[in-house]
Amino acid sequence: MPEHTAITNPPPPAGTRRRVGAFTHWPLRSKLVAITLALLAVICLAIGVSVHRAMDQFLSTKLDEQLERAAGGALRSQRQFRVYEDTALVERGHGPPTLNARIRPEGMDRAGVFTPDGRVEDLTPADEEILEGLVAEGTAADRELSVGNYRLVAQSRERDGEVIVTGLPLADAEATLSSLTGTMSIASASGLAAAAVIGTVVIRRTLRPLEELSGIATRVAGLSLNEGEVATVERVPDGIAGARTEVGRLGHAFNRMLDNIDGAFSARHSSELRLRRFIADASHELRTPLTSIRGYADMIRLAEDLGPDGRASLSRVDAEARRMTSLVDDLLFLARLDENNPAAREDVDLTELVVESVDDVRVAAPNHRWILEVPDHPLTVRADPGQLRQVLINLLSNAHRHTGPGTTVTTSVRAAPDGDTLLSVADDGPGIPEDFIELVFSRFALADASRSDRSGTHGLGLAIAKGIVESHGGRISVRSTADGTTFTVRLPGRGDGPAADPDAAPGGSQEKHRSDIGTV
Repeated sequence: MPEHTAITNPPPPAGTRRRVGAFTHWPLRSKLVAITLALLAVICLAIGVSVHRAMDQFLSTKLDEQLERAAGGALRSQRQFRVYEDTALVERGHGPPTLNARIRPEGMDRAGVFTPDGRVEDLTPADEEILEGLVAEGTAADRELSVGNYRLVAQSRERDGEVIVTGLPLADAEATLSSLTGTMSIASASGLAAAAVIGTVVIRRTLRPLEELSGIATRVAGLSLNEGEVATVERVPDGIAGARTEVGRLGHAFNRMLDNIDGAFSARHSSELRLRRFIADASHELRTPLTSIRGYADMIRLAEDLGPDGRASLSRVDAEARRMTSLVDDLLFLARLDENNPAAREDVDLTELVVESVDDVRVAAPNHRWILEVPDHPLTVRADPGQLRQVLINLLSNAHRHTGPGTTVTTSVRAAPDGDTLLSVADDGPGIPEDFIELVFSRFALADASRSDRSGTHGLGLAIAKGIVESHGGRISVRSTADGTTFTVRLPGRGDGPAADPDAAPGGSQEKHRSDIGTV
């Protein structure tokens, strides 16, 4: 069977694609001005060509009429070539120079150009050859002679077989056409320049409402819409949205869209508030039965003589009750953070707090390598010491729970050049999945669905850390690669002591104390 080859059109040249692509990326104002000028240029060119052709035809017709009269007079004259002074066919001082030649059967008799002032210019042999080459049938033809361009006509006299050649110069017609071309070129260029300036101003003013609409859309797009109460106060002014134009209809539709978005965000915020209130109320109500469960478990353990299975089951009940109590406490703490209740602030030595927190976590994770990088002087921040300790414990616990034994966890504290205090917890573990980075601070966010059962976590630790840091006016961020993960906390602080470069590598030339407290 013969193979069938699909025939496709060849792709356009690379240069064409680049030119078209460049034009498509032009601003709308530039496109409109360019298209308008291009259309005007085409119209001016078409008008110029039409006028030039019409003028050329008019001048040619007029010159043919003059040539016909001159040729008729030359044909009727009996003495024009006897004596030059008496044979001029033009009146002295009037009319254009006229070329006359008489060609006998045996060859050229006489030829010359008779000027209005009575002079006669002789023709060259080459000119005479051109005249002899004309066909004597009365049709005018343009020829280039040594004396200039002439329109010539040859006529035979039946009486003696002679041919009379008559010609008129084309210089005046050519000068008129050249002047007309120059005038129209200057007028067209001036008109295009004026159209470019006026068109730019008019198009700019016409598109100003569209630019204002674009600015409003840009500002709305920059709003934080992912959480909290959102109010898109930006609206297209009535002067734009109320106009019966395309931009006005677009502005009206944009306002309706913003109203719809406002309603959706208000409903979402109300739902979030109800959910948070429910979680806070439910958590508060759960504390009492959980405390009772733990109390009864302790009483049963002390009062009853249980076998090994009973003691194991009771220990399991107590452990789950404690885990539920921890979850309820975290939910209540988040609820208090959502209410923006300011905590008591005092001066806290972050250096000392970091050393104590790392020492506490080291005991719970002896198989990790713990490194401290702290300055030799205190770094004081204004914060709630209990909440700040909870941030440290959550970050350190997150580092050892989600990395394997032997992982190195480096905790550093340093002062930023702007006076803030930087705290970072870095590990050389496998890193966080890329698709989970943006969710790492979300509530109940778990990169591994099975991790909760294995590690006892419930995805609130980092959310609590973020809430505490932001309630203190700071920021928390994460950077993770395949070589490790780094959490950085920036807190406003007095930064007592020399400032350090926040981008400096650990162990650099900063004035800090590095200690490897190893494992136990």
